[in-house]
Amino acid sequence: MLPIDDIEVVDKVLSGDTEAFSLIVERYRNMTFRYVYSRFNNYDEAMDITQDIFIMSLEALKSFRRESKFSTWFYSIMVNYCKNYRKKSKRYNVVPISGGKDDDEYELQIPDDRAGPEENVITNDSLRIVKDEIYRLPDDYKEVLVLRDIEGLSYNDISEMVGINLSNVKVRIHRGRELLKNRLSERGLI
Repeated sequence: MLPIDDIEVVDKVLSGDTEAFSLIVERYRNMTFRYVYSRFNNYDEAMDITQDIFIMSLEALKSFRRESKFSTWFYSIMVNYCKNYRKKSKRYNVVPISGGKDDDEYELQIPDDRAGPEENVITNDSLRIVKDEIYRLPDDYKEVLVLRDIEGLSYNDISEMVGINLSNVKVRIHRGRELLKNRLSERGLI
């Protein structure tokens, strides 16, 4: 049996099979978590935000107009949620709430793939420094670098997701890489 594509999953969910959404979660959870973690640098917070993003996308699925790929639509929700979350968390103490409309509560479980204590002790210092420096980049650079260099998205997809033109995406990626390269050079890694 061939795996079903995202559009077929969307059609199943919209026709009442909400369990089919677990296929979307499975396909996009690792990428979503990596992106969120790169923005907030807190494992538990990133897990909560990742779950919130999936709940929000499930609730918004009816608004998917099929004018772009599902992945681009989903990434846009993810990027915008993170931007709005950061703005809100600067103004208020944010308390996560469960998703649902009226009395219909639902919960999406995202597996906790954290390494055990033994693996955490054997952390590569160079990798930790690179992650730290990426996290310290200005948001505009960090966002596009993670999407391009970690998630492997195309420049066009990034342009659509972030809502800036293609040449600005390329400029931000170039400047972000240069800034990261300089910082890593100062720390003796390259």
